[in-house]
Amino acid sequence: MSTGDQARVRGALVAALDVVDAPPAERFERIVRVAREVFDVPLSYVNVLDEDLLHTLTPNVPDEITSGPIGWSFCQLTIQQTEPTVIGDTTADPRTADLPGVTNRGIRFYAGVPLTIAGGEPVGTLCLMDTSPRDFSPQDTAALIDLGRWAERALGQGLHHDRLLEVAGALAPTALTLDGYHVAGITVPYGDLSGDLHDWSVVDGALVLTLADVMGKEQPAALLAAGIRSALRQHRSLDPAAAVAAAEPTLGEDLVRASAFATLFHARLRPATGVVEVVDAGHGLAVHVPADGPPRTLRSHGLPLGLHHEGATRTATSFTLGPGDALVVASDGALDLGDGTIDTLLDLASTLGRARDVDAFLETVRLRAAERAEDDVTVVVLTRSSP
Repeated sequence: MSTGDQARVRGALVAALDVVDAPPAERFERIVRVAREVFDVPLSYVNVLDEDLLHTLTPNVPDEITSGPIGWSFCQLTIQQTEPTVIGDTTADPRTADLPGVTNRGIRFYAGVPLTIAGGEPVGTLCLMDTSPRDFSPQDTAALIDLGRWAERALGQGLHHDRLLEVAGALAPTALTLDGYHVAGITVPYGDLSGDLHDWSVVDGALVLTLADVMGKEQPAALLAAGIRSALRQHRSLDPAAAVAAAEPTLGEDLVRASAFATLFHARLRPATGVVEVVDAGHGLAVHVPADGPPRTLRSHGLPLGLHHEGATRTATSFTLGPGDALVVASDGALDLGDGTIDTLLDLASTLGRARDVDAFLETVRLRAAERAEDDVTVVVLTRSSP
């Protein structure tokens, strides 16, 4: 995702929170009071950042300016990181020495942690400031992270349901054609929000494709699914095994903490050869549909995210998508479209073969899911054109 796209997504999420220009809220004020006492600093803020501006939700002094350009803020650095940003002496750091907070307000120390919602999208910061340089220990960093999680939960209370649905829809990928290949998909939530995730993008000429299915339904599962999307997108330049290995420690921790798990199909297609490299973490719901010959179910070779032993390696497998072939990947809700067994996937593959095109097939899935499914249903189809 480009920097501009990230800013637009962040702006939409901040709008969904509905906290900008609202009266001071005790749920935020309490957090910064605790932060000032714990760290013995004069200033602490909960901020949100939209496309262009930083908005503080917790002014520390009367008549304090509550909005300003992101480029003037220390938090422009924090929002770009997954870990806390600590600057012991702002005058000695070229990134901050000329910022107005340093030159006009005399801020000499800054520490901030990014705040995320929707399972991993950064929207704001919790930060500390002091007028004297100071050290910040690993124990201080851990405490700041804990306070940041508290602030994230407080932010989440402000989500507007309709706006959250709008943002979730905006994150869904659109159909894509690349060098004779076409990928499209559909998610039909059982309720308002889905714990299924499907995503794809093109990186260095390769197509990176992801489908994940989080245990549970509605907003809790949807938030975790968005976190999986965000984490894997950060590592999409890596091969599937390396990408999952890089993302899994944090994802696994979040899932365990939420008493949840997620199955995952994460693949990379090299268009020139048709080779598809796959990491399947307990998913096992993918079918290779050759142009000639019977469909073949692709097996899973690992446990789901959240159940995989820490430090254990992930194994990638591969197959070749030949001219005229298709790949169908589904969430387990799709089994409700048939007899509830893996044979349902083979039936879906047959339905794809009879459909006049992929869009017609996905519309058939949507109608059947709306009528029969008792879980979120996601189906993704990757096809290679015939010679």
